[in-house]
Amino acid sequence: MNKRIGKFLLIFFIFNFNNTVLAEPKVIEWEDLSPAKGLGVKLKLDTKAPVKGTPDISEFDGSKKQLDNFLDDMKFMKEMQGDSGYINMELNNKRIKIAGYISPIAFDGDNVTEFLFVPYRGACIHVPPPPANQIIYVKSATGLKADKIWSPQWITGILLANPVSTIVAEVGYSIQDASVAPYRTGLNLFDLIK
Repeated sequence: MNKRIGKFLLIFFIFNFNNTVLAEPKVIEWEDLSPAKGLGVKLKLDTKAPVKGTPDISEFDGSKKQLDNFLDDMKFMKEMQGDSGYINMELNNKRIKIAGYISPIAFDGDNVTEFLFVPYRGACIHVPPPPANQIIYVKSATGLKADKIWSPQWITGILLANPVSTIVAEVGYSIQDASVAPYRTGLNLFDLIK
């Protein structure tokens, strides 16, 4: 009897694990990250946690002056962000897919290793950052080369509603490991066959 229960539990676990991990992601829009009034949780940052994306002096050829100038520019950009807003806890730990733009904060050669995912091009680079609940911090990603960051992308992964402080902006959400793919509009071959 114990072997049957054990087999049943193992099959049940495998089935549920596969459904959770391999299930189609929920395609969301940026508005979904901003909860309806009174339904979200106020964003609270851990002030003791390290700031993500802080560069090393070696990235500025050892020039403390260049590093300090860069940090001053980033501080100014971050101050322009404004109110952090509320985060949508209903999306916490959900596998999602969302289209947007990449604002890199760390590289490894030609690969972007950490980035902020934002709703419009140039956010956090050329213009003030959007509210924290409109930014997703991505710790690591597959499929992303530095020359691809200017076009819209899809990211897919498990969304965590946990605030993060980065060198550029305060962030309301994160994805630990994301897959990145080019955003395409219009019909593809499979749509025509259906």
